[in-house]
Amino acid sequence: MFGLLRHLFKLQFLFVVAAVLGGIYHTEIRQFLRRQTDNYLDQAGQDAGIPLAFQAADEVGTLFTPAELAKFNGEEGRPLYLALLGSVFDVSRGIKHYGSGCSYNFFVGRDASVSFISGDFESYNPETADDVLTLKPDDLIGLAGWRDFYQKDYDYKGRLIGRFYNEKGALTTYHHKFLELLEQARDAKRQVEELRARYPGCNIEWSEERGTRVWCTTTSGDGKERSWIGYPRKLYSRGNKSFQCACVPDSELDEIDAGGKVARGDAMLKPYDNCEPQARECFYRV
Repeated sequence: MFGLLRHLFKLQFLFVVAAVLGGIYHTEIRQFLRRQTDNYLDQAGQDAGIPLAFQAADEVGTLFTPAELAKFNGEEGRPLYLALLGSVFDVSRGIKHYGSGCSYNFFVGRDASVSFISGDFESYNPETADDVLTLKPDDLIGLAGWRDFYQKDYDYKGRLIGRFYNEKGALTTYHHKFLELLEQARDAKRQVEELRARYPGCNIEWSEERGTRVWCTTTSGDGKERSWIGYPRKLYSRGNKSFQCACVPDSELDEIDAGGKVARGDAMLKPYDNCEPQARECFYRV
């Protein structure tokens, strides 16, 4: 540890002199020292002499306050940073999208996570711009997908102190709640996908004369060929009063029709009113 401090003190002295002689800005000095510190820790971390807390520091990266992040707006040669779900990324290489006057410049220097879903690039309210817990489950999955995109295509720089991370860079209670809701959303999506694979969707058309017509074929639903046709039944998902038409195989008809409904996890299957159990097509009016 003392070796690290001596190393940094030497670097600081040299670059203070360089700053005086060459007019180098303090920001550049800090950035250089950070790089040198990271390199030193990477090398020293291979030994047993550096505490684990130091070795893990680069996983957190730099901690930014909202005011500090706002400075990284591309002006006066500064890089372009944005935050998403509290994670800060350098998007300077995408300047044609994030530069001044460009379509995504709205996101620069701030965490506007909600706007990735709402599409509102005009109004910014720092009190609500990153409040994502009121979004729909599918939207939370979408935000996680955006975050994965930035982690893959851009440089991760650190964490924004605020709603998702505290002053030490640790996850906040809010962040843990987001992760819990995200996992629930992913579980629900998996269940829906399993239901769709088990009960493909119906073909559907509407006419003023007959109302809505639903029917099953060997390719209805996802368009993929299957070995069975199926029979139309109403499929309700949890917490949803509306239904979708699903094609049910012959082997499950008796169970559904005997009791007038049957549960499948968080979903419910029911027969159509005024439609024969073995009918390949059903009609109804809303």
